[in-house]
Amino acid sequence: MRIRLFPKFVAVMLAVSVVPIALLGYRLIGIGQLGATTARLELHISLADTIAREFETYLDGVNDRAVFVMDAVSRMDWENKQTLLTSFMDANDDINEISMISDSGKELVKVLNPSAKAAAAFRDYIKDRNFLGARDGKTKTLEFQTINGKNSVVIYYPFGGNFVFKFVAGLDKFLNALDLKKVGETGYSLIVDRNGEPIAYTQELSRGELGGVKKWPIVAEALKALSAGSSESFYFGGVEQIGAYAPIPAIAGAAIVKQSKDEAFRAAAFMRGDAVKILLLFIAVIFTAAFFLSRQLSRPIIEITRVAEKVAEGDFSRTVDVRSRDELKDLGETFNKMVRQLKTYSDMQVDRIIREQKNTEAILFSTEDGFVMIDGAGRVQLANRKARSVLGLAPEAAVEGKELLELIGEPGIRDLVAEVLSSRKENFFRDIEVAQEHSKRFFKCFSAPIIAPEKGARLGTLLAFYDITLDRELGRIKDEFLHSITHDLRNPMGAIKGFVEFMIKEVPGPVNEAQKKMLVSIDRAAFRLLGMINNILDIAKMEAGKMELKLAPLNAAETARRVMELLESLGQRKRIKFVLDAPAPVALQADAGLMERMFTNLIGNALKFAPESGVITVGIGEDGENLIAFVADNGDGIPLEYLGKIFEKFEQVKGQKAGGTGLGLTICKHIAAAHLGRIWAESVPGKGAKFIFTVPKGLKKDEFGKLFVGGGE
Repeated sequence: MRIRLFPKFVAVMLAVSVVPIALLGYRLIGIGQLGATTARLELHISLADTIAREFETYLDGVNDRAVFVMDAVSRMDWENKQTLLTSFMDANDDINEISMISDSGKELVKVLNPSAKAAAAFRDYIKDRNFLGARDGKTKTLEFQTINGKNSVVIYYPFGGNFVFKFVAGLDKFLNALDLKKVGETGYSLIVDRNGEPIAYTQELSRGELGGVKKWPIVAEALKALSAGSSESFYFGGVEQIGAYAPIPAIAGAAIVKQSKDEAFRAAAFMRGDAVKILLLFIAVIFTAAFFLSRQLSRPIIEITRVAEKVAEGDFSRTVDVRSRDELKDLGETFNKMVRQLKTYSDMQVDRIIREQKNTEAILFSTEDGFVMIDGAGRVQLANRKARSVLGLAPEAAVEGKELLELIGEPGIRDLVAEVLSSRKENFFRDIEVAQEHSKRFFKCFSAPIIAPEKGARLGTLLAFYDITLDRELGRIKDEFLHSITHDLRNPMGAIKGFVEFMIKEVPGPVNEAQKKMLVSIDRAAFRLLGMINNILDIAKMEAGKMELKLAPLNAAETARRVMELLESLGQRKRIKFVLDAPAPVALQADAGLMERMFTNLIGNALKFAPESGVITVGIGEDGENLIAFVADNGDGIPLEYLGKIFEKFEQVKGQKAGGTGLGLTICKHIAAAHLGRIWAESVPGKGAKFIFTVPKGLKKDEFGKLFVGGGE
């Protein structure tokens, strides 16, 4: 997916500016949140610690007064003890009761504060666990109780080894002074004893809430703590809470402050919301600045791009107008200068191209050969008069820009042209026959790529039509003359050969050895010349379609073996090895004489070019419907440019020493064609040549003597 320049500028600027700002803002909000949370928790801890210290200070004061009283009493008689305790009670209105208990649990002395409304009768404390704890443990015991509807602390002190002092101090006055209030709308402060039971709390706490205090997670945490601390999250009544605590060692309890988390951190949430709004405002400002700055930076580049597209289309009238005072203005001026230079160069090129095009058209339209120039898509760019005439196009028809093959109306010509254009072979051509009013003309059709001289890029294809009518006519006249001469020479050569044979047999009279040797040489030359004459006449018959095939069943492998045995003596001179590659017999209907001649010519050709101690391989096979045979040697091979020409009459590879008339392969071509087959050559220079031919196995003749393929026999 293509992303334009302006969004890229905006994205980069936002990434460079907004991302750091956002990260910094996020970090600062986090720090602010942490600071607000910490401050709130520290406030709760401070409140809990203050309550704990004040409560412990009060208990220490009660303890100090109790110790003072016990110390004074220990020095007095019973009468003075009663007087001292009464005076002490009058002076300390928060002390509701002082009792002196024997180790058997009997109250011996009891002083009451008139305002306390305590029971005046003596009690038996033998079953009181706090009394027993002080007596037996020889240590102070303490318990919080509600006496006559008032909160009180009851303290037992071991005294003199046989007594226990009991002090009852009221807490209401102290608690009122301590001022345990609600914390916010949802929070409370309270004091719990060692069992987690609340002993001091605000009046807003309901009985149901009081009963569940000991189950608060923060209470268990506070009773185990050695110092003040906090809890950032616990649940009470389905609402998330925060809280703080401070231990009160004197009672093994703790002061606790709790509040709902939402209320406690409401200010922090407001602060976070304000911070987010400010951050978003900053981001909006940055985005706006990035938008306008990116547009200012990208607009000149976009304008240059648009003008460049017009220049690429050939429109040099556009220029760019960059009004900035930076490097972009220099870029715009340089671009305008380049456009002016390109326009000048383009004008020069156009003039040159027009001149060259006119010269090319003048050459193409003045020649007698036909030329068609087509582009890579097969569309006509130029066609001269001769090409239009060959292809059947009207002289004045508008053909430029149209598909060439669609313009050709004659199917035969269209197929040949398509074959030439699609062929990848070098020097590939096809002959085209064009029927005119009183005659026929023949053209050689071939193609060549059109290459740009400087870049080497292919611009299209040049299709040429070379008139070979005169060449065809000269060839026909030459063939007729040759056939006429050879036909006239056949009878004299036959007579010469016959007379020579009579003389060799000494029918007219005896001859000496020297004369006989000369006569044998004359006989061989006459035989060779007569064979060449017969070959020429046979080719003439084949070309004229007068060669009649005598179809008969034959075994191709046996035919090849027989020819190899006949020619084996010729191969012995060069110590040539013959190999027959025929895995299975192949039966077919063919002319036995012509097939034997086919193998004779091909093996004889291989004998000429096989090296000393070479190998000639004859292969026989089939593909189900056709005989496939080949003759291969390991000689020098055939140059690639001759592979398509060696089957023509008198055609021989230049520079090769082996002689011959150049008619053997031509006869093979006509024999294969007469049997509705084909023959071709394959070669790798330096590694030998291989001649391959195919013949249908099921040849038959109809009632008119015409060959057709009707299934194998």
